[in-house]
Amino acid sequence: MINLLKDKKAVSPVIAVLLMVAIAVVAALITYSWVTGFVTTTTTKAGHAIQIQAVSFGSNNMTVYVQNVGTGSVTLVNTVFVNGKGYSVTWSDTSLSEGEVAYTTGTGVRSGTVTSGTTYTVRVVCTDGTFTEGKYTAP
Repeated sequence: MINLLKDKKAVSPVIAVLLMVAIAVVAALITYSWVTGFVTTTTTKAGHAIQIQAVSFGSNNMTVYVQNVGTGSVTLVNTVFVNGKGYSVTWSDTSLSEGEVAYTTGTGVRSGTVTSGTTYTVRVVCTDGTFTEGKYTAP
């Protein structure tokens, strides 16, 4: 029984080193691929920014004015969030170039009765995830 264990040979040191180098190269390539994809996505979105310029209040709605203050075009989502609840809206223009302003048209954001003195948290989102949020008090 002891003779059987002595007859077996291990992997040669040269093959072991080659396997370790191959595994390290594959791991480096996978890491490089992931980092390159992550950095490309992050830097593409980095220049995008929007800002709510004004919110005007009606008796049962509000109109939101948004400006693209970043670099590159942004596309607005047809939903405005007021106090965390989403409201479907129509924008004057959903695709904004640098510096352009859009506003909600028609009835604007139909959030029920607007109460004077109440503070509303308004959030506008773009298709790429860029967003802006602010607190606005009804007069």
